[in-house]
Parts: sequence; C-alpha cells; structure tokens
Amino acid sequence: MSSLIKSFPSLAAELSRQLRLTGRAPLANQIDSAAVARVTFDGDANAGYIYVHPSRELNVVETNIMGVRHGETLEIETPYWTNIDTDNLGRLVGIEILAPGDMKDELRKYADG
Repeated sequence: MSSLIKSFPSLAAELSRQLRLTGRAPLANQIDSAAVARVTFDGDANAGYIYVHPSRELNVVETNIMGVRHGETLEIETPYWTNIDTDNLGRLVGIEILAPGDMKDELRKYADG
C-alpha cells in the first residue's frame, strides 16, 4: 500500500498538526512518513482502522528482551474522532477512526475485508 499522506491526506495532515500542537512532534513525524500496511472498515460500527508499518526496525535488545506490547492510545481531536495507538517503544501502530464522515468511501476502498 502507499503512504498515509497519499492515501488519506486530510486525516494525515490533521493528525500531524494536532500532534505538533500538543508537543508530540516525534509522533507527528511518524504520521508524516507512515506507510499503510492495511485498512479495515466495519460498516455496522461505522468505524475504520488504519494499520501502519513500524517507523523503524527493532534492535536485538528490543526484540529479544523488551518485546513489543501496546504502549498507549491517544485521543486526537479531529473531525473524524481519532485514536492513535503506539507500541511500548513509541512507534506508531495504527489509527482508529470512529466518525469517518467524508472518509468512509476512502476507508472502504482500501479495506481488506
């Protein structure tokens, strides 16, 4: 799949802007360079999820000793009611869209299910 900015430009721009405003520039940088891994959309819930490829590979210690787990879920104020998930190493994992509005067709287009 393509970059987040190319596939979902309005969402990526809004998330990046809001993250910078709240002092989370490193996470905003990850949004700016994120590559979409896959997209799901649940028509019954009217919600979508965009999975992204990790921004960096893990080193040996991170892989074998620390391990990867859920880090945090950040509610980001956008017109789309979005939550950003990170892993315990601060890498962007995915974006949950709870009110897709005008993005619904885009999410359905890219959805794998």
